[in-house]
Amino acid sequence: MKMANIGDDSACLAFAELLRKSPRVLCLVGAGLSAPSGLATWRGMNGLWNNFELKRLASPERFNEDPVTVWCFYGERLLHSLAAEPNAAHHALAALARWHNGWLTINQNVDGLLERTNHPASRLLGIHGTLQLIRCTACDYNIHVQKPEDLPFLLSLSTASDRSCPVTLSDLPQCPKCKNLLRPGVVWFGERLAAGAPDNIDAWISEGSVDLVIAAGTSLEVFPAAEWVGTAREDGAALAVFELDNGRQLVNEWNNEDWLFGGDIAVILPRILRCIDCR
Repeated sequence: MKMANIGDDSACLAFAELLRKSPRVLCLVGAGLSAPSGLATWRGMNGLWNNFELKRLASPERFNEDPVTVWCFYGERLLHSLAAEPNAAHHALAALARWHNGWLTINQNVDGLLERTNHPASRLLGIHGTLQLIRCTACDYNIHVQKPEDLPFLLSLSTASDRSCPVTLSDLPQCPKCKNLLRPGVVWFGERLAAGAPDNIDAWISEGSVDLVIAAGTSLEVFPAAEWVGTAREDGAALAVFELDNGRQLVNEWNNEDWLFGGDIAVILPRILRCIDCR
């Protein structure tokens, strides 16, 4: 395993050369990519939501039982994501995807920031959906939220003085067509993945050997994304992990072609981009 940090120009040059020599690159993106934009990672939530187990909160069952709590959680996340901007790591990753013809990004984030860059849409699969898409629980109605005013519920949430859960059932957004509840367009536990996954990803992997797997701000713990990484590793792919303090513990076996980059991902990815001179 090769270890590097943000000030190691020789390592960045060497990794840029590895990218040039890797015909097929699978990039797995997690919440750490958006952390420099001011968005908390799911596993690092502060305040009120520390007392909630995400797997129980993010489920159709919990929404049916307690839509107010679920909407408060996701409404707050949506407000934060609308106020945030893509950071330098988002833009660098998008530039790398434009430059590399054999690139595929699997985006586990729902904040919509990577989609707001010029990342090629054909090489970007958002497998967990997006907070910005709000859809009906009963019919085909949906709306893409670009500002809080697009969903009046968000204005009620943002201006309320009681931050514990300041809305009631009557405040929740309703479908203008059928009057049933709207819901966040994210993939909850127990639901099928978005973007045609896993079929589209399995098909891409089956087209040829993956030479390099990049883990950008992800724990490598969530399935089935972790399974795709394992499959590529079994076929000989090298692994590069970015922005994880405990990265060495997340991989059972490192080899000499693997990389572990420490430091700010919003500094490292642009530095690699400069080394590869692909802008």
